[in-house]
Amino acid sequence: MVLDRHFHQPPVLHPRRRQDITEKNVDVLFQSPDFQDTIAQRLAGAVRVPTITYDGMRPVGEDPRWEIFFEFSAYLKKAFPRVYQALTTETINEHGLLYTWQGSEKTLKPLLFMAHSDVVPAGDSTSKEWTYPPFSGHYDGEFIWGRGSEDDKSNLIAMLTAIDCLLQCNFRPDRTLIVAVGFDEEGGADQSYGARCLAETLRGRYGENGLEMIFDEGIAGIEHRFGTDFALPATAEKGYVDVTVTVRLPGGHSSTPPDHTAIGFLAQVIALLEDHAFKSQLIRQNPTLTFLRQAALLSQSMPGDLREAILSAQSSKKLLEYMDADRERRAMIRTSTAVDVIQGGDKVNSLPESAAVLINHRIAIQDSVQDVKSHYVELLAPWADKWDFRLDAFGERRPAKKNSLKCNGINDSGDLILAAQYELESSPVSNWEDPRFRWLAGTIKGVFGDTVVVAPEMLSGNTDTRYYWDLSPQIYRMSPWRASHDPRGTRMHTVDERMPVKGLVEMVKFYHEFIRVVDEVRL
Repeated sequence: MVLDRHFHQPPVLHPRRRQDITEKNVDVLFQSPDFQDTIAQRLAGAVRVPTITYDGMRPVGEDPRWEIFFEFSAYLKKAFPRVYQALTTETINEHGLLYTWQGSEKTLKPLLFMAHSDVVPAGDSTSKEWTYPPFSGHYDGEFIWGRGSEDDKSNLIAMLTAIDCLLQCNFRPDRTLIVAVGFDEEGGADQSYGARCLAETLRGRYGENGLEMIFDEGIAGIEHRFGTDFALPATAEKGYVDVTVTVRLPGGHSSTPPDHTAIGFLAQVIALLEDHAFKSQLIRQNPTLTFLRQAALLSQSMPGDLREAILSAQSSKKLLEYMDADRERRAMIRTSTAVDVIQGGDKVNSLPESAAVLINHRIAIQDSVQDVKSHYVELLAPWADKWDFRLDAFGERRPAKKNSLKCNGINDSGDLILAAQYELESSPVSNWEDPRFRWLAGTIKGVFGDTVVVAPEMLSGNTDTRYYWDLSPQIYRMSPWRASHDPRGTRMHTVDERMPVKGLVEMVKFYHEFIRVVDEVRL
């Protein structure tokens, strides 16, 4: 099959104005070892400030663990004096940072970059497994090591460095550029002290749909798939809901146990849920389908039967089998079920009166929060009837049948309680055929090469963009560097997180060029 690849891919975009900036920065400065060392040390210094967020932190001003973020803000001001002098800088809710580079044309909607300054804990139990201490910010000439070096301080340092390099060349934008830096992206699904407040500020300032486009972190790097380099900006992200299942039964002494304790019954429930997964579907609105089609048309080494399955029958059994065969691929087309936290029992000689499990779901684009709840009721209502449990399903109560637990040696019915926390529907889907996606894709190809195939993807997790959905219809999530620069692959959220300095330079170059390209183009 011979295809015109440019028919399916947008053309390369390079900035046309100010070629002196290209010659000075892109062609010379970004290639120099001194520049690499400079930005590596900037990131290393950022890593050394342990801006950790934990689940369930109290509001800013009430929890002393937020105090370290003052030190981080002071570090940025010291590291980027030119940025702080030229841009309007604001603090939102003490630790959220908002940088505004005011453009000369007020009729142009702003471009928004997003990042976050917080990191996940390094974990005391794994501290000895790190090659270098997790907050050492060690730089060995090739990698910057430490928690947050990749997620997400690298993006923040790269953005501010790109702006700093443009300021050195006296670049003045036509289009306003905004950088919004949250501080609790890692802090748990129900926490919203940073990005929510930043989004509210921007909404009040620019209104709904007041931003041209939004770019945030996402899939790490340019990935090699099917013998081809792909850049995969996520144009949508899955929904989210946590479900707690609680079993309650009368207690007693362990010397005379029933056939099933509360923990035993809970084990049955967990097995039932895990054995009845949500249905995999690849619907037209899912950007993963667009990626697969682009891969089938343009990749170098996709197996022929898979290529045929994608191009001839997009909903074919063969294609779904391929997607389901790998958990990373499966996550793109199915609502996931992850049994993450379990609690039950107080003492070995005392029957547990309560046992509970917390189950996380990332909701596929074809499903909803209500679909998840209905799935639980359909599976567990018959089970509750069988074992004579009263069922409280998300606030709706059903009585027990009063016929089974006597056989279990218990004189009273038990309770099965289902509760949902933090309900988030899947995001709107940004249109990959929109001109603004072509601006992004053209810039990516200009930075990483015309052989890179740019295709939209689904993000299985959630970023801070969940608070920004109504600010722009075009939201993209991607960390712009080649994953191949680290042969060990991405290490975010685990031991020995590190960032290749070559990747960091690529990020600076991307932000530098994307600012210039978007400043020149018009809808």
